[in-house]
Amino acid sequence: MRINILTYKYLKSKRDFIKRIIIFLFLILISFKSFSQANVYVLKAVYLEKISRFIKWPEESLMNDIDKPFIVSVIGKTPLAKNLEQIYVIQKINNKEVVIKRISNLYEIENSHILVIAESEKKNLQNILSITKDLPVLTISEAPDFAKKGVLINFYEEDNKLRFEINETAVLQSPLQMSFYLLNSAKIINPIKIN
Repeated sequence: MRINILTYKYLKSKRDFIKRIIIFLFLILISFKSFSQANVYVLKAVYLEKISRFIKWPEESLMNDIDKPFIVSVIGKTPLAKNLEQIYVIQKINNKEVVIKRISNLYEIENSHILVIAESEKKNLQNILSITKDLPVLTISEAPDFAKKGVLINFYEEDNKLRFEINETAVLQSPLQMSFYLLNSAKIINPIKIN
């Protein structure tokens, strides 16, 4: 009987994982042709939680401590910040309460789990990336060429769909671990060179 319970739990967890992947892939394929631009920002805000399911932060990020909040910082001016504040009043990330911080000081980046970098920070991008390079911070943007310059994940629109690209080399150099399923769902920028 004990073996059957363990088998059931294993199959259930595997089934739940497959469901998550199917939902995630479905979200990737959603056409937002009929959405207004404001709704695109809502979709991007929702994606943060979905993407975080496929990221593993190191132990020092305190992901297992549900009493510590999950911190999403936004640097620069973007309508996405307002949507993040509205959605994450109730939505959790990794079973943790979410705190959305609008920051302007580069020193505030250090305590973030996710850092959203607005296009308005184009001239500061290299300074921001030099700070986040060795930190367990998932950098996300929505600006052309930011992934090429080292941002880990970048949203873009193609054929009236919201898509994202991942800088594979930058991910490999960061302290974060990214699931193969997430990498497989994205356009890869700066792929790892295999000798």
